[in-house]
Amino acid sequence: MAGGGSAGADPTGRGAMSGVGRYAPRRLALIGGLLAAWPTLHALLPDGLPAGVVLQGVVLGSLTGLSAVGLVLVYRACRIVNFAQAALGSAAGMLATQLFQQRDWNYYAAFAMGVLVAALVGALADKLVIQRFFWAPRLVLTVASIGLAQILSGIEMTLPSMFGGGGPLGGLSGGFKTPLDVQFTLSPLLFKGAHVQVLILVPVVLALMTLFMRRSAVGVGIRASAANAERAMLLGIPVRRLSTVVWAVAAVLSALSAMLAAPLIGSGSGFTSGPGLLLPALAAAVLARMESLPRAMLAGVGVGIFQQAVFWNWSRASLVDVGLLFAILLGLLLQRDKLSRSDDALGASWSAAGETPPVPTPIARLPEIVWGRRLMYLAVLALAVVIPNSMSPSQISLLGSVTLVYAIVAVSLVVLTGWAGQISLGQFAIAGLGAVVAGDLVSKTGADLLFSLIAGSAAGMLVAVMIGLPALRVRGLFLGVTTLAFAVPLSTFVLNPANFGDLIPQQVERAVVLSRFDLHDERTLYYFCLVVLILALVCVTGIRRSRPGRSMVAVRDNERAAAARGINVSRTKLAAFAVSGALAGLAGGLHAVVLDGVRAGSFVPAMGFEAFSMVVLGGATSLGGALAGAVFLRYAQYVMTGGLQMIVTGAGLLFVLLVLPGGLAQVVAGLRKRVFIVVARLRHIELPGAAGGEPPPDSTEPPAQIEEALVGA
Repeated sequence: MAGGGSAGADPTGRGAMSGVGRYAPRRLALIGGLLAAWPTLHALLPDGLPAGVVLQGVVLGSLTGLSAVGLVLVYRACRIVNFAQAALGSAAGMLATQLFQQRDWNYYAAFAMGVLVAALVGALADKLVIQRFFWAPRLVLTVASIGLAQILSGIEMTLPSMFGGGGPLGGLSGGFKTPLDVQFTLSPLLFKGAHVQVLILVPVVLALMTLFMRRSAVGVGIRASAANAERAMLLGIPVRRLSTVVWAVAAVLSALSAMLAAPLIGSGSGFTSGPGLLLPALAAAVLARMESLPRAMLAGVGVGIFQQAVFWNWSRASLVDVGLLFAILLGLLLQRDKLSRSDDALGASWSAAGETPPVPTPIARLPEIVWGRRLMYLAVLALAVVIPNSMSPSQISLLGSVTLVYAIVAVSLVVLTGWAGQISLGQFAIAGLGAVVAGDLVSKTGADLLFSLIAGSAAGMLVAVMIGLPALRVRGLFLGVTTLAFAVPLSTFVLNPANFGDLIPQQVERAVVLSRFDLHDERTLYYFCLVVLILALVCVTGIRRSRPGRSMVAVRDNERAAAARGINVSRTKLAAFAVSGALAGLAGGLHAVVLDGVRAGSFVPAMGFEAFSMVVLGGATSLGGALAGAVFLRYAQYVMTGGLQMIVTGAGLLFVLLVLPGGLAQVVAGLRKRVFIVVARLRHIELPGAAGGEPPPDSTEPPAQIEEALVGA
């Protein structure tokens, strides 16, 4: 509940969040326009837009609207994009389902328990996580919500096994059915009690929300805090306690959406609160400009109608994700100025991890320092070389070669996020496109593997630059939304064999490289991947030491100061996206070779969260830390089940943000500094800041990286 609003905002928050009176004429005009457009759409669409399909869209869209309202509520209160919104209530919804199915609880008792548990989860999330980052940069808190989402999603995945159940929702006969016994037909669809329940409960929930926000003292306090948290605190409003209420309400809305949707989703489906489920609510919230609760609900209904219209006419759910991508881009670009000012005011740059300081000049050329560093590199390389000797062929492939592929993706994110400050949640989707290009060249044209990998890298570079173009206008928190919006349709539509079966290389034959190295042997393939990773590290290290690399860091630290010193900010950002995309595409090409093809589920959207998590775990600015994060993540995936692995990864991410903002690299940096101090004492050399640490830089001076970037390579 921190850092929000302008200095001159209304301290009472009147009208800050409800928007009931101010926007009513606009909403009525919008609804009227949509009703007028309905006959036209019915005539133009291949199978029309029957009234039953529209009502189905209203039913499911109202549930999307509930999640969107939760997103807007948290954004208005805390100024973050809450990537855990869908997960906040999904675990509680899963608990209610299991109580109903496995423990034979009454439906309404299980439903009430789900709501109560969701409120408790939201309150605990605020107390244990959000409050710890009360005054932190908003982008750091947004990253924390990713860790929170992973933990809650992992809990959701483990609940059915804890209760002895089969599938999350439809694995048992009966499902989470409402006892409301009523049905009617609106051509061409049959509506049952679950649909009627949504049509009754959602308006009731919205009415209660409106009364709560406009009439209660707590609601007025929340609106005032959303307008200006600091000023509200000076007026005696308990901002921190109200933050807990906001998160509890958001979790309840998420749980209601999940539980009401349970009987409507269908057999075999689950709550699974991943990026794909979050995207429709994000689109609705963005279309509502992240500020109006009624508008978010209306946008959610519109998204639901759009989804059902696509299902009815083309029977391809993945087309919806493409439409949501354009909706999010349009919504963000139309309000880019407001959002950019908000990000600037809230310090939304990625600043959780600092650069590793150079070796102090007085000891930099000492033999023990120079040779110690060389021996350390040789030791790490020797370990990487001998590891396959203790593994079986399957372990070499899944735990060795795939880990090296993940490491290349981690390196690409260090360039983009750690050095350039551009958050990306779609890195594995870019890798997927590189895998398709490289795999097609190898399997369908018989092209040389090295040429195919270069082509996959070039494809990744091109797509990354296209994704980076919105970054020139949309910054900070909402760049993560943009990259996620790209990642979901890339994974569900473009990389879907059901849509492009002829283009997806589901079988890639391994090659003999340079007529000597047979990649059919797992150990040889591992060493080939290791060589590619080393070459990638050499290239990005050279970039970091050159003027382009210093320019990236300067833009990350202060865009305005960098531009004032003559650095082309737009070109620097696109260069970072290009280098990062090339590495991701290269990793994707290797991935296709290691796993002998590209199949459905090889590059799911949730992998974008995993990739970002492993870089933050290792240290966003450190290449060595990113490699350690990749090893940790891949090992966790290998030895743990899906749910437990997500819990461990999410908990590790939160631990790093709370305790080690620099990630695992921060621990290494501390040990490194101790070694420097010991060496200096043995050599009787005095190091500046050795006793009390380095003095803090003068915040009034421009960052040193800007000065470095202006020096020629």
